[in-house]
Amino acid sequence: MRVIVSTDKCIASGACLLACPQVFGQRDEDGVVRIVNEHPSLDLLNRVRQAVELCPALVFRIEDAEQTAKLTIVEETCAS
Repeated sequence: MRVIVSTDKCIASGACLLACPQVFGQRDEDGVVRIVNEHPSLDLLNRVRQAVELCPALVFRIEDAEQTAKLTIVEETCAS
């Protein structure tokens, strides 16, 4: 499974950090989500899914959800 994080949409609620601090953090300067572990253990899969579901700004997108042999978290920024 691959989780894409659109940091430019983040409203700095911290919900992802609370759900899974082993994978997500917040930037000091503005509180925007940051990835602290791009290749977390599969043991964290349910917590990552919870972070995705709890995000009020819907900054997460899941690709290949049925492929759970590997978990990858990547950051995506949109250029204006």
